[in-house]
Amino acid sequence: MGAPNDPVYLRVLEHLRERIRGGSLPPGARVPSRNAIIANYGVGETAAKHALQVLAAEGLIEARAGSGSYVRRVPAPSCLDHDRLRFPGSPFGLDEQAQASGPGLARPARRLAWEHQTEQVLPPPAIARRLGLEPGVDRVTSTRYLLTADAEPVQLATSYEPGRLTGGTPVAMPEQGPLAGRGVIERMAAIGIRVDEVVEEVSVRPSLRAEATTLGLPSGAPVLLVERLHLASGEPVEAGEIVVAAGRFRLRYRFGVPQGRQP
Repeated sequence: MGAPNDPVYLRVLEHLRERIRGGSLPPGARVPSRNAIIANYGVGETAAKHALQVLAAEGLIEARAGSGSYVRRVPAPSCLDHDRLRFPGSPFGLDEQAQASGPGLARPARRLAWEHQTEQVLPPPAIARRLGLEPGVDRVTSTRYLLTADAEPVQLATSYEPGRLTGGTPVAMPEQGPLAGRGVIERMAAIGIRVDEVVEEVSVRPSLRAEATTLGLPSGAPVLLVERLHLASGEPVEAGEIVVAAGRFRLRYRFGVPQGRQP
C-alpha cells in the first residue's frame, strides 16, 4: 500500500486503485464510502475525501447522488490510427474496418464526423515559441477540430499555421479552397513549401476544464497530448495539439520499412 511516510491519501488511493484494476472491485461495484475508508484505513476525513476525488478524476469511479460511488463500466480502449500514407499530416483517426469486425463478430461501423472552426488569432505564447514567432505580435490561422463517432466525442485537435506563410494564398483556410481537408503536407506543397520532417511528442496530463467538457470527461481526467510540429528545412510551418481521453483510446503508429537493395 505504499511506504509509511507517503501522504496518507496516496496509500488509500493506491490500494483502492489496485482493487479496481485487479477486479476485486468490479465494474458496478460500490466503492467504500468516506466513513468506511476512515474506519478501515485509520485515516482522517480529508484523506478519505481526497482519495475518492482522485479516483473520480481518473475516471475509475462515478458518484451517484444519494447512493455513493461506484466503479465505472469502462469499455476496452479503442485504437486511434496514425495513417501517414493515406492522410499525411492529418490527426489520428478511428480504424473503422478494425473496429467493425473481430473473431466471429461484426457490428456496423460508427458514423464519423469532423467539426471544425477556423479563425485568425494571436497564438498562445507556447505555440508562438514553437513556431518561432514573436508572442503577442505575429498572428496565426487557428483551426479547431472535433472528431465524433455516433455523436460521441473522440478527439480534439487544434492546428496553428503562421499567417505570413499562407496568408493570401489559395490554401490560407485549411478547410476551404481547392485543397480543403487535404492535410498540412499537401497544402504546403501547393504553395512551394516542402515539409520534410514531422515531430510529435506524446505525454499525459490532466485535462483542462474546456477539454473535459468537450470530450465528456470528469474534470481533471487524464488525457493523451500529442504536440506536433511540421517543418520545412528546419523551419516550423505548423504546430498542432491533439487531445484524446487516456482511458478510452490508445495511439497506434504504423511505419513503412525501407527495403534494402536486392543483390
